[in-house]
Amino acid sequence: MAAGLAPWITARRDGAIRSLRGAVSATHLERHRQGFGWTVRPVPGSILASPRMSAWDPEPDYFHHWIRDAAIVIRVWPDILADLPEAEHDWWVQAFHDHVTFSLAISDPARPAPKTNPLAATTRADHRQFLRPEAELRLLSGAAWLNETRFAPDGSPDSERWSAPQFDGPALRASAIMAVTAALPALSSPNADRLIARDLAHVLAHAGQPCIGPWEEPPARRHSYTLIAQWDALDRGAMWSAAHGDAALAARCTAAAKRLITLMEGAADPLQDAWIESLEGAPGQVDAATVLAILQAGRGDGPFALTAPRTRGTAAALAQQCASLYPINRGRAVPAIGRWAEDAFFGGNPWYPVTLGFAELYYRIAAQTGDTAAFAKAEGWMDLIREVAPSGDALPEQFDRSSGAPTSSLELSWSAAAFIAAAAARDAACARCQDSSALDRPSP
Repeated sequence: MAAGLAPWITARRDGAIRSLRGAVSATHLERHRQGFGWTVRPVPGSILASPRMSAWDPEPDYFHHWIRDAAIVIRVWPDILADLPEAEHDWWVQAFHDHVTFSLAISDPARPAPKTNPLAATTRADHRQFLRPEAELRLLSGAAWLNETRFAPDGSPDSERWSAPQFDGPALRASAIMAVTAALPALSSPNADRLIARDLAHVLAHAGQPCIGPWEEPPARRHSYTLIAQWDALDRGAMWSAAHGDAALAARCTAAAKRLITLMEGAADPLQDAWIESLEGAPGQVDAATVLAILQAGRGDGPFALTAPRTRGTAAALAQQCASLYPINRGRAVPAIGRWAEDAFFGGNPWYPVTLGFAELYYRIAAQTGDTAAFAKAEGWMDLIREVAPSGDALPEQFDRSSGAPTSSLELSWSAAAFIAAAAARDAACARCQDSSALDRPSP
């Protein structure tokens, strides 16, 4: 183990929880976007992708409720509650219920479509190019609300231009709510069941269809990330439906999940034992999102298992690409990991959620198998995060490919959730033995 890593992880996990506390149900914040003449105050249940008051200056404006990011945050609720004193549980329990209520409201099929863009009258001339077309807003009715990538944290529709549709959000949210309520049955509720059923209906309707991917860059494709997220939701949904007495829905979910497994074979890389980033991708095009989707599914067996050959192959291929791509990786045993080789967003850098995701993956492999080499790799990634992470509670989105300095969003909820998940995975790896000595040996 890296010297002093365990106490640092404990302190930093506490900081990550505090960071999320400031982004979840952030009713204490108010955001005014001067260019749009738009003031927004988050309501209970919303989850900010970032609480930072930035305006692409150059820090990106992430003061929105992204369906994907919120689902990833919700997924760590059991880890948060396991780490907190009992006195603090009530706030997080209520926040979970508020999130379910908020999610039902923003996806309500009976919700009327906006007739106009509400920002049209107050937007400055130099910002009008960023307004969402009114014709697009008028199409928001019925199940189309579930195609939305993000909402304002007050629950109003996204009035800015953004890449859509993205079909991973409802799948990730359904899986997250099912996973959390399975781990913490006291959080189950009729509203949670309604939300799961609504999201599963969306997944069934759109499974395998092209859409904008998790990194939100066109064109629409059949991304491995989205396909695996949809498979995970449907596979879980089959068991959930059966447990709730709906055999017909369980059968539909099972059949659709099997079709996605078959479809994903089209993303098998003929050059290496790995997954290509999409069915339309070229051989050798690997993407960190695929690894993250497998990690979020968290399976112990099957084609998308954490230990499956293509999981390890995809992770190894991306790590090899990143090792030579970023100057910060010179001389490192484990490299900082970015999204994909050609990424150019903010200069194309390693990402906190991705590097932490790789740490979590290898901790979980160690927890499943006792693999000391996997544990050593995970420790290396966590030690790298210790090296580059700024002081305080906030974890940024990216760190500079050369210097390691924070860049892009300086406080990302996804990064905080990724740290909490990696720390919990480390606990599980250490718990495989009664003490951690068996996992302390250096990698062979």
